[in-house]
Amino acid sequence: MRRILQFTIACLLLSLTASLPLPAGEVIDGVVASVNRQPILLSDWQEAIAFEAFMQQKPQDAMSKADRLLALQHLIDRELLKREMGDPGYMAPSDEVLARDVAQLRAQVPQGSDDVSWRQLLAGYGLNENLLREHLRTQFQVMNFVEVRLRPNVHVNDEEIDSYYRNQLLADLRSNGAAAVPLAEVKSRIRELLTQQRIDELLDAWLHNLRQQEDIHSSISIPGVNTAAEAPGVAGGN
Repeated sequence: MRRILQFTIACLLLSLTASLPLPAGEVIDGVVASVNRQPILLSDWQEAIAFEAFMQQKPQDAMSKADRLLALQHLIDRELLKREMGDPGYMAPSDEVLARDVAQLRAQVPQGSDDVSWRQLLAGYGLNENLLREHLRTQFQVMNFVEVRLRPNVHVNDEEIDSYYRNQLLADLRSNGAAAVPLAEVKSRIRELLTQQRIDELLDAWLHNLRQQEDIHSSISIPGVNTAAEAPGVAGGN
């Protein structure tokens, strides 16, 4: 889950891509999964695939079967975490924050320099700015919630930082022919890196427990979520 939460605006340099077709044989919407009787529709899934392709700089037709299944798993995990939040608006970013982030995103995308090109870029993914904002709102809301819940449980000590510096960072620098940097210059960044790794581990364990406890049904086999027989033609992709 955290892997989709690590998307950052600064790394988005997007290219024009083809639109994502519905999987073969699928012409109407339908329920592909449910979490505590909350349905996840085929259209929800297709939209999530398009958004993740957009965020990963991938042409939509390059999204593999594994990518598509991961997008469905992310939808299920999102529903599990929303149940944990309770309040639907808890930790959600404001409209002003979203507007600022969309502006930053547009500033780094060649097609974002004018409104027409920007709308065309989004439309190439089956998105528009309202849909983009809603997906970003959900991503940031979940990220904020996870940070608040899990960061207080993570403590990285100086010995761990020193070990990472000596055994990982310096080794990487040497292998790339780069000069060593003093520990003092990178200590805070190493601490944050190790903290994020621990948060990832805690989140994986938390979601695993939630999946065991909650009522999840899917017609599609999703690794780590269920072992249901895959419905023919639903997943699509490679």
